[in-house]
Amino acid sequence: MQVLLFKKSGTYTDKNDEEKKFTNFYVRCGDELIPIEPCYFPNKETGKDNQYSGRKSVLKAFASVLPDKDKSADNSASDNKRGNKPSLQSFDDDSDIPF
Repeated sequence: MQVLLFKKSGTYTDKNDEEKKFTNFYVRCGDELIPIEPCYFPNKETGKDNQYSGRKSVLKAFASVLPDKDKSADNSASDNKRGNKPSLQSFDDDSDIPF
């Protein structure tokens, strides 16, 4: 099984109406997309983690950009979640087979 690292970057507006940047990381294992986050290990004396930005930079450097979802695949998946099942279409082939 192959494991892939992805990143998704963008901006958001915080509660003070300031625009901020974000980068989210994901690991794809088979068909599953699992969100991950680099850990912050504060120093007991200073309360700071001087290596946090380095760990996050390494993830950014090695991660591929997460592709956007395919809208058509998204719609068919959401139809199935709502209980809309695909229906069979009648087929007339002019044959004499009774079934």
